[in-house]
Amino acid sequence: MGERQRALEKKLSYRLPVDVMGESAALQSMHDHWEGFTWETGPVVVKWLSASWPQVQVWASSEAEGRRVVHHALAHMQAPESAGEWQYATVTDTRYGRITSVRATIVSARQGPHGVAPKRWIL
Repeated sequence: MGERQRALEKKLSYRLPVDVMGESAALQSMHDHWEGFTWETGPVVVKWLSASWPQVQVWASSEAEGRRVVHHALAHMQAPESAGEWQYATVTDTRYGRITSVRATIVSARQGPHGVAPKRWIL
């Protein structure tokens, strides 16, 4: 693949209540929860939206695989599935829809709006 055809990175991100648990504890919790977890990325975008919880979105090989990953994130956030709704979209561009097995390898924190917690943890 040339530079223009390189597959795009896809990130799974969500927020944890850092102000409640502390940044160090949140990072350790994130590491422990995602260690060894793998999934298949692909052309299906699966979103879980809620009025009272942060959005979770993942690119997956299928709706079922995306739901499995989002359920894993919801368990970590301790968010009930019934508090949100599911949305799905599929792309046909192979640059976006490459199917490959991935695992959480990099966890980083980004400040919330105006530097205020909670921070977003990006896998």
